[in-house]
Amino acid sequence: MFIDRGLEASQDWDAIERYLKGQGIRLDREVEIRQFASGIANLNYLISVDGKLAVFRRPPSGDLPPGAYDLARQHKIMSRLGRLLPITPLSLAYCEDRSVIGVPFLITEFRKGIAISRELPERLRYVENIGGALSKLMVEALVQLHRISPEEAGLTDLGRTEGFILRQVHGWRKRASRVMSEEQMKKVDDLRDWLVANAPGDCPSSLIHLDFKLDNVLIDPETLTVQAIVDWEIATIGDPLYDLVMVLIPWGEPDDIPVYARLCCSPCTAPGWWSRRRALEAYLREMGRIISDGDLKFYWVLALFRTFVAHAQLHVLYARESMPNASTIDRSTLINTTLEHSLALTSRALDW
Repeated sequence: MFIDRGLEASQDWDAIERYLKGQGIRLDREVEIRQFASGIANLNYLISVDGKLAVFRRPPSGDLPPGAYDLARQHKIMSRLGRLLPITPLSLAYCEDRSVIGVPFLITEFRKGIAISRELPERLRYVENIGGALSKLMVEALVQLHRISPEEAGLTDLGRTEGFILRQVHGWRKRASRVMSEEQMKKVDDLRDWLVANAPGDCPSSLIHLDFKLDNVLIDPETLTVQAIVDWEIATIGDPLYDLVMVLIPWGEPDDIPVYARLCCSPCTAPGWWSRRRALEAYLREMGRIISDGDLKFYWVLALFRTFVAHAQLHVLYARESMPNASTIDRSTLINTTLEHSLALTSRALDW
């Protein structure tokens, strides 16, 4: 749950305490502060404010990719959606004043639960049909989110619905140009051209998370219920089918080809774990939606496009800074493999 003491990144808790006091919030300094082990780039700490456990969250230092680590956006979403969707922790405070500690920071509710990735925690390994139970929880939580309209959540100012998909295509191409080589960009542009030519029209929009995976969902291991969905900073209004396919990319199946095996962040060998096809069909059934094979292929290629560019951004970030939570993934190989696989899919059927 927490990283080793010797690896913790220090923070100016005196400055943070003074800022919070000015907001009418007490930082309980007598309660031990610990840094969470979870999180790829943001730094997260367990703290106590006004007698209750909370989470302090801040981005890494230095220049960051445009649109990344947007804590203001996360605060907006969690302070509004948290009152409507109970599995969203409420945001308690947001500091945009960089003179306090050099970067913005966020204080949110703490929700007790476990984040699960590729390996099941020991206490869940012998639970009957645990894979099926976790699969069902994931699909049900995504359906809950997609059923909430931006209007009722007070989040219509979160994004524009028109042209969302093409903005994704061009936006991720622009991000790629900042972190990928000239040779890679030739392939990226081929992929961009295919996506533009095969993009579906605008469809009904909803609130979408865009980083919805099992390790961003906190589970109560005793009741097997969802306690929280976290990491809301890139959530927006957009195409829910795209959000769904972004869930399925790292979903994982036991016999996945290497590119998907490397991207997997779920315990896909757990007893009862659903196939991607079953998860897709369960979601579509609950939402009363259909998707053509052609559109599914488009969303899949776009999701892979976004995935390898995001990994390229992280690769540059990790090269620039020494980060205790940096993954040991061979990211260069992953980026190139996923790029090549994305291009190959443009001329053949999906392989699952």
